[in-house]
Amino acid sequence: MQIRRKASKGNERSGQTVCKKGDGIMKDEKTIMKERCDFLRTGFAVVFWAVAAFWLLLLISGIWLAFQPASDFSAVLTDTPAGMQGMIYFSGLKEGFMAYWLSEMRFDPGILNEAAGQMPKYVYLAEQFSNTAAGIGGVLFLWYLKEVFRNIKKFDTPFIKENSRAIFRMGIAVMIFLAVRENLFPFLAFIKGIGAQGSDILNIYWFIPGSVFFCLSAVFEYGRVLQQESDETL
Repeated sequence: MQIRRKASKGNERSGQTVCKKGDGIMKDEKTIMKERCDFLRTGFAVVFWAVAAFWLLLLISGIWLAFQPASDFSAVLTDTPAGMQGMIYFSGLKEGFMAYWLSEMRFDPGILNEAAGQMPKYVYLAEQFSNTAAGIGGVLFLWYLKEVFRNIKKFDTPFIKENSRAIFRMGIAVMIFLAVRENLFPFLAFIKGIGAQGSDILNIYWFIPGSVFFCLSAVFEYGRVLQQESDETL
């Protein structure tokens, strides 16, 4: 009888040891995932602030360029088989990084026509403004991406309403970036009669990347509902 009791106690102890070991493994894996999410959050935060700073520099330089005399801008147009190729030069700065960055702007063949050579400042500012407006979509995308990983660290789960909304808005930000980048400058060129191509009011290629994030947002929302039901059951 005593031997049986000792054996049963040994089994209980071994069972308790296994449970504790399993709990330890689960805890370690969760800690590792939290550390990875925190690392990604930090990385995306750095990228976001770097891109936001560049976008702010783009905005400030565009405002400054708008007040420069038109005589500081010049255009060189070259006729090619693919259409008119354009180069717009700005001579308001003589040296330094800003002078190198703002000194010229290249346009691929088929974008401008001959009339663009008569208003180089407008062409330059229209492209600058288009890039700045499109950059808003990129900045918003990185902001929501950073927030997703911040929420994972804060709530210890990715399946929360804030993340599903953030992912949905990431899709909208992607669509804004593509639509503005492809349409705004052709539209501004069309107004002045200096463009050689039209703009698409709607383009399916804008919606394809956005729809991926919309579907992912629905998946996260469904995961949140399942997690909530599981928590209520427990």
